[in-house]
Amino acid sequence: MAKKSIQKPLLLPSDETTADELERIISHLDTLYEQGLDCVHPDTNEPVSDSHYDDLRRQLQEQHPTSELFATATASEFVSTNLKVVHDPPMTSIEKASHENLETQETQLFKWISKTVASTESPEVEQVALTIKGKSYKEEPISYPESFFYQTYKLDGVAIAIYYENGNLIRAGLRPRDGINGEDVTEQVQYVDGIPAVLPEPVTCSIRGELICKLSDFKKVQKALTLTGEKLRANPRNHTAGGIRQFKNPEKTKRMRLSFVAYSIEGLANPPYQTETGRYEFCQTVLGVPYIKAELFRFEDLKILEDNISKLDFEVDGVIIGVNNLGQQEQLGRHGDPLTGNPKGKIAWKFREEEATPTIKAIEWQTGRTGKLTSVAVFEAVRLAGTNVSRATLHNAGFMERNQITIGSKIAVRKAGKIIPKVIKVIDGQGKPNFPEACPSCTSPTKLQTGGTDEMLELICTNPDCPAQNISTLCYFLATFGVLGLGESRVTQLFESGLVTKPADFYQLDIDSTMSSGLTRRQATLAVAAIQMIPAPDKLTNDVLEEAIHSAIRTKKEVPLWQLFASFGIESASKSAGKALADHFGSFQKIRTATIEELELVDDIGSITATAITEFFAAHQNDIDALLKFVEPTTTVSEGKLSGKTFCFSGGFPEGKKHWEKEVESRGGKCVSSVSKKTNYLVAGPGSGSKSEKAARLEIPILTTQQLSEMF
Repeated sequence: MAKKSIQKPLLLPSDETTADELERIISHLDTLYEQGLDCVHPDTNEPVSDSHYDDLRRQLQEQHPTSELFATATASEFVSTNLKVVHDPPMTSIEKASHENLETQETQLFKWISKTVASTESPEVEQVALTIKGKSYKEEPISYPESFFYQTYKLDGVAIAIYYENGNLIRAGLRPRDGINGEDVTEQVQYVDGIPAVLPEPVTCSIRGELICKLSDFKKVQKALTLTGEKLRANPRNHTAGGIRQFKNPEKTKRMRLSFVAYSIEGLANPPYQTETGRYEFCQTVLGVPYIKAELFRFEDLKILEDNISKLDFEVDGVIIGVNNLGQQEQLGRHGDPLTGNPKGKIAWKFREEEATPTIKAIEWQTGRTGKLTSVAVFEAVRLAGTNVSRATLHNAGFMERNQITIGSKIAVRKAGKIIPKVIKVIDGQGKPNFPEACPSCTSPTKLQTGGTDEMLELICTNPDCPAQNISTLCYFLATFGVLGLGESRVTQLFESGLVTKPADFYQLDIDSTMSSGLTRRQATLAVAAIQMIPAPDKLTNDVLEEAIHSAIRTKKEVPLWQLFASFGIESASKSAGKALADHFGSFQKIRTATIEELELVDDIGSITATAITEFFAAHQNDIDALLKFVEPTTTVSEGKLSGKTFCFSGGFPEGKKHWEKEVESRGGKCVSSVSKKTNYLVAGPGSGSKSEKAARLEIPILTTQQLSEMF
């Protein structure tokens, strides 16, 4: 029997959800967010809104307040370089007051204001009373000095700290999970607007803020990507996260059109201000650095600030409210760890995501890399976050079946991150979904099957040679291999012209053959240069570039074994599986000929993944042999004092976790990401949390870095 309506969010944490489960779900969502992918639940594939995510973290805080996930300043950290900037003091996140229900959100803010005022020694000055809709959290309105709190927009960007000595920029680092060991982006920031190499005053300090891509600049970025046939960026924030991480070629950051906006100054000797509003004035007027405006807080301004976001040229997702006096902020301290915990003197008021309730007029289907069909609801255009929206993802067959979504259903749609329209719930008009019996790409029969969980229903194409699957697989291969500048439209053009049907075909392309697909000579030259991974090809003349291509074509490509394996896109067997297999077997030939039983002996490889790997190699032997004519998988096997020992690292380390993992691996040791019975040692830094607890339960020795060094 169809449900009449769904009046509550589809995803809320259950009281029975364990801390381990919550950590797993939150880590999964963090990873998706940083990669610019849709944030969907790992078990149900349903969309998870910002407020649902905050509910998950809030429940984890209640169950396991010392979880290492609370060291997470942003989402999952990109490990793209071994160079680290140690942040002192650590860069931390801010506690949030957010919920699907506005009244509950107001109560959270009210409680925080009440507790903050009560915990602070406030001067006896004229008081103002805070009430909400004529009510107060306590029997009487909360009173506090008019200048007690400040407010400022919460930018939706990538947090960074810029360090200056005597007015000269010396280093810059992103905010990491542990708040301490940030990725070094000193070279990249010279190409970011708003970050001066020299300050007008010879001060020593760190200026903290957000890297953003202004909305006007983001439109130009998307237009340029469209012209070159590359994949469009999901949203400004994820574009910024990738744009600043141009470690191989920092000059590419200049093309990303990034900007910097400050929100704090740390480490300034004898600062000429004592308040947040004063700090804003100093940075803006004296140092000349763009700074997000800070002004005195008034509750009634929250609605005004939210209404004004459509007029801004940058993304915001809320308002920071905090104690204005910096000394009182320090007095209040932090939640949890006194160094890395969230400051008690600040709270983030998250804006409600704008919502529309259209009726589905049509449902379109498309086939992905693994053969799964995903659906998109089509409806009359509605206005959301400043743009017209007429389409929203319905995810998979299971989502539609559970919520009884069909043509004629009235749905609630939100724009996650103000960019990606998502269906949040069904309001009315439920009915049995009508799943297509033929693949929209190749017209082959489709079938319904159970996915990752018993509740996950998937519609798949039964044709292994489906063009849609092949094009997506080819794009995935290039992306994992590290090929840049060859977007989906170019790959489709090459595929439809018959030039490329399998990965090995890319390496048989030359300029003349590529032109037969309809490209100009310059376009064909750039496409082949991208495949051959020639640096900055657009800066080279045709003659120089063609000579570089001829030389590269004659050279076999060397690629780490784990990366070659990951590029195949075997379901449930990606980069981490590739690294585990490379460590265990040591050669590609041994991996491709391993039995299911042999694969299951590898850490993190279960029976389902092992079966998928053996089936893939059995079905693609000829394609793999063809690829190996052009690609040479490489391995680095180290023997030393730590050979045969497995280490797991947890917490923050001033030198960076990668530094210590490299030290272990260079001596023959193996590093894993999780603690299990097979782990020999856990190396714990500040904020180790649940991994230390698990290691203690399993009686696994827990080492400091000093004790680890003594084993070298």
